[in-house]
Amino acid sequence: MTDQSAPLGIIGAASGLGAPDGRCGDGPQVLHEALQQCPSSALAWHQTVSAAEDGATLPEFLERLAASCAALLQTQQRIAVVGGDHACAMGTWRGVGRAVGAPLGLIWIDAHLDAHTPVTSPRGFWHGMPVAALLGQMAEAFPQNEGAAIDPRHLCVVGARSFEDDEHELLLRLGVRVITMAEVGRIGFEAAMAEALAIATSGTVAYGISIDLDALDPTDAPGVGSPVVGGLLAAELLSWLSSVAGDPRLRALELAEFNPAVDKEQRTLELLLQILKTASGADYESDH
Repeated sequence: MTDQSAPLGIIGAASGLGAPDGRCGDGPQVLHEALQQCPSSALAWHQTVSAAEDGATLPEFLERLAASCAALLQTQQRIAVVGGDHACAMGTWRGVGRAVGAPLGLIWIDAHLDAHTPVTSPRGFWHGMPVAALLGQMAEAFPQNEGAAIDPRHLCVVGARSFEDDEHELLLRLGVRVITMAEVGRIGFEAAMAEALAIATSGTVAYGISIDLDALDPTDAPGVGSPVVGGLLAAELLSWLSSVAGDPRLRALELAEFNPAVDKEQRTLELLLQILKTASGADYESDH
């Protein structure tokens, strides 16, 4: 049984194994400390899954993260996972799928497509490959995975503006809807998210939202490893998250790529807290 009145349960995914700057693995600890200094009844830190534990390999870390997500969703209506680099998504969404069943819808909000494979990746970093992995395109690299975790028909990418032809062609071939930042500019953010939500909820048992903080404009979220100018506005994203916070079909939220070492005036940390509060359905200002 899930408890719909419980605080939003948070799992820290403390790993920078998939990124060129491993300091993003420190993000969960910085967030945890901030929550301890300013507690909120709407948020509850459940645990931190650390890649540093026993010198874990990335696959071992991802399996621990998946197991933690699946276990927490047995008792809570909704959870949040805070990374760490975006390779964490390979664990998060497999775990969510184990708990809620299939098909699972996913809205992927990111400046990048994250759909490379080891063959096409220019630099070989795993944080550029989680979408391909979740779509079942990396069986040789991760043979322990149980096939595709997400059906391409139920995945929508929003906000992409920095990507290579190979990964774009892969998603187009698989039938994934990609709403680039240029298209968001043409149709408007609300229309883009309405379409993304329709894709993630049509014919699915539940859905999740994975947000790479570099999807946001660097003026709002400077503390990321791969900032790209011309991104989404934090105010618009928060407004939309508020509109879906009461949706029982939304079972998990993921926030990735917070790098406290490059944050400015704690703007990204503060935004991270705002996003979590909004997703919990709480009034952010009431605790500040």
